[in-house]
Amino acid sequence: MYLFQSEEHDKITRMDASFFSYRTGISFNIVALLLMIVAMTGHAPAAETDTKPENIPALLFNRGKNLSAFKAVMTITTMNEVDKSRQDIKGFLLYRRPSDFRFQGLAAGGATLFELVIKSNAFELYVPQEGKVIKGNRECFGRKFPDVAEIESLIPMILLQWRDVRFDRVLSRDAEKMVVRITFQGRVWGATLDTRNMNLLRLVRINPRGDIDLTADFGDFRQGDDGWLPHKFEVVSPVGGWRTLAKISKIEINPFLVEKNFQIEPTFSVKTETCR
Repeated sequence: MYLFQSEEHDKITRMDASFFSYRTGISFNIVALLLMIVAMTGHAPAAETDTKPENIPALLFNRGKNLSAFKAVMTITTMNEVDKSRQDIKGFLLYRRPSDFRFQGLAAGGATLFELVIKSNAFELYVPQEGKVIKGNRECFGRKFPDVAEIESLIPMILLQWRDVRFDRVLSRDAEKMVVRITFQGRVWGATLDTRNMNLLRLVRINPRGDIDLTADFGDFRQGDDGWLPHKFEVVSPVGGWRTLAKISKIEINPFLVEKNFQIEPTFSVKTETCR
């Protein structure tokens, strides 16, 4: 299901937030991997059944302190409900705290579709088919790829231990799951957590009209050191008319990454375009 069950939907649709959609093949797939990052809530303890709801941000804040970097391999399928198109890519992701990020998207034949590097307040987007590299600051990136920038801004909320998240109230709770209302950067969200281990199961955002404008469902949690990481997730944008299914086939926690890993080096000469 892509919408909240009736009870949860009735409660969450009273929340306020905003969302912008920008529909391009590149941004669809960047959105998918960014939400994979959002899903990384930290290493879950065996049980959290006695956790007080108001302590949840602090609990998640204290998780994952030993996570300094990671590599991941992903397969991503994006379907556009507007024009009925479908795109399948394989993606390779690098991340290094606090804000170094690189993603390479490959076509089915192995050719590079795009490479995106985000560092501090700057970004570079390499598009081989167009023979160019687009450079600029985050503000321009947000104007050019508003949905990507919107979701990329969520990284500090969860990967960096829910640093600036404010708990508002519990919307529902039973033996298996808890739905809480949280506020982050002026926006209000519903977060569904597994009551037993506080794994993140779902994120929902509602626009000011009370409509769902984004859902992200996470699953396929496993055992071991990275058991807190969902190996499958589905993102749906009713506003943008697209849905993305992503699966993680391989992940390496805390690999050795150097500055060169976050530099784009085109094989051929390309033109540089400044983001305006």
